[in-house]
Order: sequence, then structure tokens, then C-alpha cells
Amino acid sequence: MLKPETPSDQRDPGQSVAQWVADELKRYIASGELAPGDRLPGERQLSETLQVSRVSVRSALQNLKAQGLLSSVQGGGTHVVAVDPSMDRPLLHLIETDPNALHDLAEMIGQVAAFGARRAAELVDEADLEDMKAVLGTMALSGRSPGLQATDDVKFHALLARASQSGAYMHLMAVLQDTLGAALTLQASRNQPSREDAQALLGLNRDFVEALSQRDGDRAADLAVRHADQRRSMITRAVPVDERRAARSQAAE
Repeated sequence: MLKPETPSDQRDPGQSVAQWVADELKRYIASGELAPGDRLPGERQLSETLQVSRVSVRSALQNLKAQGLLSSVQGGGTHVVAVDPSMDRPLLHLIETDPNALHDLAEMIGQVAAFGARRAAELVDEADLEDMKAVLGTMALSGRSPGLQATDDVKFHALLARASQSGAYMHLMAVLQDTLGAALTLQASRNQPSREDAQALLGLNRDFVEALSQRDGDRAADLAVRHADQRRSMITRAVPVDERRAARSQAAE
């Protein structure tokens, strides 16, 4: 349930009620309480929760849509924007020209994820951990297909991102992950995991829960990079790295 930080009657002098509502919603988005893709409560519920008129709520929503933070579809409600297409288009053009850029992107995701994992280790609570353990339980079910386990892995890391309580991190990762998916589609790759891939991801995610439980930010950050490397090895099978570039990388090491 969304709760205002301060009542509307204690807003800053000169600030309209609609602007106060917009600022409250932006605070929820910035903190990750409203994550990319989340559906907002309806106007009436927001009006009751924030104790303001529906006119003020409607004006605030229009303001945030104009800023590109929210979007709405007829009959589908209002959602936090997950990805602005204009942000990932240049990356897609680069990857289309140079497939090796796909591997750069996968590596960058690991570095960014390390930040989120470190933050999550600081801020995670028991409810977050229980949600993650529930996903792991599903992922570990006997007979679970690697494809479904990969989907479980995505759910697990969405929970991990939410535990970071950083809207900026969650939005950046949404852009990077969406771009990676679109790039793999451009390369005509379905990026299907093997049974070994799925088990490796499961093991890493179990280690994540242990690291978060112990508030071990360094280990969580290291696991984030290792998780991205595992994903990158799956991509390499579908879209091999240019041999000349691989040789240069090995020489540099």
C-alpha cells in the first residue's frame, strides 16, 4: 500500500495539490516502491490513499505521463514506464553493425548489477528474502524445464532489484535487459539455456540469498558479476565472439 511521506495539507507553500501528488508518485518510483512495469492503483484508490481529490490525481498522472514516467492503455490501467524506446535504439543500431557489442552489453549488465546487489545486501528485509526463497523453490522443482527455470531466474533478479530500493538502478537495468533481449532477437537467437546452465543459475541464486542474509555486499556484488558471466556464456554459444577479438582479450589478460 502506497503511503504519503507527509499529508497533503503539510505540502510546501505554493505547491499545488496536483504537484504534491506528482512528487509523491515520483518518490515511490525513485525508491523502487513502484518498479518499472508496475501498475498504479486506480484514480479512486489513489485519491482515497492520498486524501486528495480525483481531479488532483488525474492532473498529476497527466503531468507524469508528459514527463515519460507513466503510460496508460485503454482498459489496461496506468503503468510505470519500463523502457523508453528512444533510449535503447542507438545501442541496437551499434549491435546490428557489430555483433561483438552484444557481448560488451552483457558484460556491462554484470557491472551494473553489482551495484544493485551491493545495495540490496544493505537494505533487504525478511519479506524480500522469503519472496526470493519461494522463487528458488519453484526453480528447483524436479522436472522443471530449463526454459522455465530461466524464467524463474528473471523473477528472482527482479525481486533482487526491488530489494535495492533504487528506482534509478531498476530503470537502468530495465533498459539494458530489454536492449539485450531485442539484440538477441536481431541476431535470430532464442538463447535457450541448457540443463547445466539452469542448474548453474540456481546455484548462484542460492548463494545470493545466503550473501544477502549475511549482509555481505562484496560477495553479493561478486555473485552479480558471476551471474552475468553465466548468462554471457549462454549468449556466446548462440552469437560467438569474433575470434580476433577473443585473441586480443586473452592477450590482454
